[in-house]
Order: sequence, then C-alpha cells, then structure tokens
Amino acid sequence: MSATLVLDREALTRLGSDIQDCEFAISFARRYCSMLESRVRRILDALLDGDLVAAMDSVLSLKVSSSTVGTHELAHLALAVEQHVRCRDVVAARQQAAALADAADRAETALADYLAAYRAG
Repeated sequence: MSATLVLDREALTRLGSDIQDCEFAISFARRYCSMLESRVRRILDALLDGDLVAAMDSVLSLKVSSSTVGTHELAHLALAVEQHVRCRDVVAARQQAAALADAADRAETALADYLAAYRAG
C-alpha cells in the first residue's frame, strides 16, 4: 500500500461545512462508493482499448471525485495515470492503473467505516 493516506476523514467534514450541508457530503460519499468500481473499470477498459480520450475523461473524473471525498491514495494514483495518458504512454498508464482496483477497495472500506460511524453517532 502507498504511504499516501487512504481516507482523509476531514475532507467530507470540510465539504459539508463549505456548502453548509453535512447530509450532502454524506450523500456524495455514498454516491462515490456506488460509482467507484465502474469508474475504475472504465479507466482499465479504455487503456486496454488504447482509447486515450476515454481514459483521460475517466481518470479525471476519478481524480477529482477522489480528491473531493478525501481518498487521497486513489487521487494520487489517478494523477499518475493521468500524467502517463497526457504523455501518450499507454504502457506506463496501464502499469500504474493496475494498482487502482486495490486502492479502490481500500478507499471503499475506509469510506464504509466512516459512513457507519457517521450513522452511529
């Protein structure tokens, strides 16, 4: 696992505070979790197909949403994939993207724990 923080729990608190709606931040986190697997799959599929436009679109979506929700490890991996795609280095992008699924699993677990704690109290 990367030394980068899997989940910055304060990111959702800041999001809720910034928009003055904590429930929106929680809803955003739930939606993020529900879409995470398909976002990662779209990146992997696009890279497998060599479709750099689709890969860029998908990786930017993952990077921004991960930054917003506070899953920094995943955001950093998405940034690395993005940089390789920008350089049109599909091989390096695929190598970096290979770590996305495991990072997504860790992010989903950390967010599930956070959401359970939020519901509990």
